[in-house]
Amino acid sequence: MMQRRTEMNSFPTYRPPASFRLAVAMAIVMGLSITWGTTPTLAQATPTPKQLMEMIQAQQKQLDGLKAALLKSQRQAEAAASKSSLLDKVQVGGVVEVEATSTSGFDGTDSSDIALATVEVFVDAQLHDYLSTHVQVIYEDEGDTINFDEAFATVGNTEKFPLYLTFGKGPMPFGGQGGGFDTDISSDPLTKNLGELKEAAVELGAVHEGLTVRGYIYNGDTQQDGSGDLIDQFGLAAAYSGEVKGAAFNLGASYINNIADSDGLTALTTVGTSLVDYVAGIDVHGDLSVNNFTFRAGYMTALDSFVSTEVAFNGLGAKPMAWHVDAAYTTEVLGKETVFAVTMQGTDEALALSLPETRYGVAVTVGIVENFAVTAEYLHDEDYMDQLSNKHWRGLVVLNEVEDGAFDEMFLSMNYLQKKYAHTA
Repeated sequence: MMQRRTEMNSFPTYRPPASFRLAVAMAIVMGLSITWGTTPTLAQATPTPKQLMEMIQAQQKQLDGLKAALLKSQRQAEAAASKSSLLDKVQVGGVVEVEATSTSGFDGTDSSDIALATVEVFVDAQLHDYLSTHVQVIYEDEGDTINFDEAFATVGNTEKFPLYLTFGKGPMPFGGQGGGFDTDISSDPLTKNLGELKEAAVELGAVHEGLTVRGYIYNGDTQQDGSGDLIDQFGLAAAYSGEVKGAAFNLGASYINNIADSDGLTALTTVGTSLVDYVAGIDVHGDLSVNNFTFRAGYMTALDSFVSTEVAFNGLGAKPMAWHVDAAYTTEVLGKETVFAVTMQGTDEALALSLPETRYGVAVTVGIVENFAVTAEYLHDEDYMDQLSNKHWRGLVVLNEVEDGAFDEMFLSMNYLQKKYAHTA
C-alpha cells in the first residue's frame, strides 16, 4: 500500500474541475439522447411514395392557408388605404362670425345688436392630380338667406404645368387678385364694397415663378341696351409675389369691361339690368410684410361716368372710386398671438352706394385658441356733405338777344344736357 501511495505521489492523479465534469456528463447524456433519438429516424430514412404524397398535400394545404391569409391582409390594407386617401382628398372647413355692434348713425340715431353675421361652409376635393373642385354655402344676416355662394372646378396643376382652366361660379379676379381685398380689421375695405363680384364664368390662367395672369369671360346680370343677353363681359388680372431680403410682397392690377356688374352696383335699383353703355373699371393693389409688420393698399375706380339715371352724384352721372391703406403689427400678448391694425379709407362719388366719404379705424385681434379669434374694432365714418351744403345747381347759362347790356337768360342744367346730347357723339 505504501508503494502505491508513492507511485500515486510520483504520478499525481488529475481531477478535472467540477464544471468540466458536468460538461462532459452533459455531453455524454446528450450524445446518448441523440443516439437514442436518431435511431428510429435512421430506421425510416426512406419514406414510401404514399407518405411523400401525403407530406406534399399537407404542405400544399399549409401554403394555401398562408396565401389566403396574405390576400385577406392585403385587402384590409388596401381598404384602409383607400379610406385614408379619400380623407386626404377632401377638405371640409368654414367660418362663423358673430358680431356685437354699437352704432351711432349720421342722423344721430343710436343702435346696438348681436348678430350671427356670416356662416360659411366649404368642401374642397382633389379628385385627381389635375382636377379639383370647390363648393361653398353661405349664410348672411343681411337678407337672412342661405345660398350656394361658390361652386367651380379647376382643371390643371400649376406645380407641374403653368396653365389651368376654371369654370363655374366664383369670385372674379377683379380687385381680389393677389389679395387686393385682404385686411387685418374685421370689416371689408371700401374697395371690396365697390368692386366685388361673383359670376358663373370661364377663366384661363397661368402661374409661373410668382407671376399669375388670369383672363375670364361671363354673362353678367347687366346688359347693354339692344345688345341681347350675351357673353360679352370680360376681365384681365395679373399679380406678382416675391421676397427681397426677408421682405415678402404682392403686387396686382386688374381690369373689367363692366364694373356695373359688381355686387354693390347691381344692388342699386337705379342700375337695373339694362345699361346705356358698359362702364369699365380698373384696380391696383399691393401688400408688404417686413418682420412683424404688414402694410396694404388698394385703389379702384370706374374709368368713365355712368348716366345719371343709373348711378348719380349731385345730379350728374357718377364715376365711383374707392381706396384704402392699412397697417398691422403682429406680436404675442400673454402667450396669445395678437394683431394691432389701423386703416384709412375713402371714396369719391359713391354716395349712391351708401358708402362713406372717409373712414378711419383701429382693430385688435387676439387668437384665443387654434381656429378661434376675437376682434375688437372701432370705425369712424364721415359722410358726404349733406344736401343743404352739397347740393347746388350745375349747368350753362345762355344769354339770348343780347343788346346794349340787355339779354334774356336761359338756364340749361347739366342733367338736361347729358340726356339730350349723350348719344349724339
